[in-house]
Order: sequence, then C-alpha cells, then structure tokens
Amino acid sequence: MKKISLFISIFAVLLLAACGNNNSDTTKETDEKLPEMVEVEILLPEKIEPNEEVKIEVLVTQGTEKVEDASEVTFEVWKQGQEKDHEMIEGKNDGSGIYSFTKTFEEEGFYFVVAHTTARDMHVMPRVEMTVGNPDPASKEDEESGHDHDSEHSDHEGSHDGESHSDHESHEHEHEAALLMTLNNKEVVKVNEEVTLSTELKKDNEALKDATVRFEVWQADAEKHEFIDASEVSEGVYEAKTTFKEKGKHNVQIHVEKDELHEHQLEELEVE
Repeated sequence: MKKISLFISIFAVLLLAACGNNNSDTTKETDEKLPEMVEVEILLPEKIEPNEEVKIEVLVTQGTEKVEDASEVTFEVWKQGQEKDHEMIEGKNDGSGIYSFTKTFEEEGFYFVVAHTTARDMHVMPRVEMTVGNPDPASKEDEESGHDHDSEHSDHEGSHDGESHSDHESHEHEHEAALLMTLNNKEVVKVNEEVTLSTELKKDNEALKDATVRFEVWQADAEKHEFIDASEVSEGVYEAKTTFKEKGKHNVQIHVEKDELHEHQLEELEVE
C-alpha cells in the first residue's frame, strides 16, 4: 500500500512539473507572437515658404519593416488660431513605407499637422508643429499666453511629435474603458434642415461635466471637414446645431477633451 502511495505521489509531482513547463512554453510562445508597434515619423522640409508647393511625408514602420500596406493615411492640417478650419488630405502611397501629400501654404504662420494612420490593426496619430515663412514669434506667444484651444491641444499632444503614437494610444486606452459617449440623434436627419447633434458623456458611470466637446462632420469620401463646438446643456449632455447640405451618409466624430483626457469616437448619420 505504501508503494502505491509513493508511486502516486511521484507521478503527481512529475505531472505538475510537466504542466508548469507547458504553461511556461505557452506564455513564451504568446509573448513571441505579440506584434511590434507601428511607428509613424512625420518628415518635414527644412524650410517652408508661403506660395511655394511643398511635399510633406511620413515614414510608417513596424520594427525594421517598412509598412507599405497601411489602410489609411490622412493628414489633418490647420493654422494656429484657426482650429475650426481643418483640412483633411488623403496621403499618397509612395512605396517603401513613405506616404505623402503636397500643398501650397498661402499665408506664413504656425501650422499643425496630424498624420492619422491606420495600419496592421493599429491606429497611430502623431502631431507636429511647423513654421511657414517668417512669422512674428510674438504672435505665437500671445496665443499661447491666451491659453486658447490650440495651445491646450498642443500642450497635450506635442510630446508625441515625430514618434510612434503607441505611448499616446496606450494613454488613451487607459480612459477608453471608463469613458462612454453616445450620439443621441435617433430622428431622421433631412437635408437643408437644422438638426441638433447631441452626445451624452459618462466617465466611471458619472456624467462628464465641463469638458470641451466638438463634432467633426464630413460626408463620406469628402476631404472637407467641419468642426462644430458643442455646449453643455445639462450635466454630461452636449449639443450643437448644424445643417447638412447634401444627402447621403455622413461621418460624425465626437472629440472630447478634459484635463489629460482626449478621446474621440466615430459615428454615422444618414441624411435624407
């Protein structure tokens, strides 16, 4: 009887050891399969002059591989102090991981470029500031000292210039699970009739108050995007009025900012 007990004990120890090794091998195999982060570097010309066409590029990589199959690279461009006038430009795939657009800046000043990049099931959106011509530095300082929306936005994201958005993305995901936003437009939206865009925001199951909320609206496949500032009409409920000029499917992206929180969510509206 003692021999049988001893045999069972030894067999149990061996079985546990084998399971431990299998778990270790599985964990190691899982770690090895984790994909590397997609990185996006914005490449600017050394000097940009007004009324001269320039080419702005991004280099998209994953580890040592140059990503040539990005599903989306869209450049968002605006001038400092004109945050409502953003231009969305679809990037051209130049090969070897390079995506680009060309543009002529008619006015000198300080501009921002965000490269919205989706590749390999990852979303990366680095942001850089660039100078066109020789603008007065004091004008920039005056705007920053005024603590306007652009400077707040720059302070929040400026540290991600020219690098992978992985840190920023993970920072966003810390909030993603806790922040809930809902587009409340359930009624039929008709062309050329004023409609109220409404969203309800909740963070940790409580109304998110005193946030900066904007609706970014554009028709599917259109380059021009409209940014509409929303007002808080009740605790955690933000609204803005607009009129859709054309029928068809429209995209509505909700942008939310408060302190270190910066989130966005894409919705769709059908305009009849």
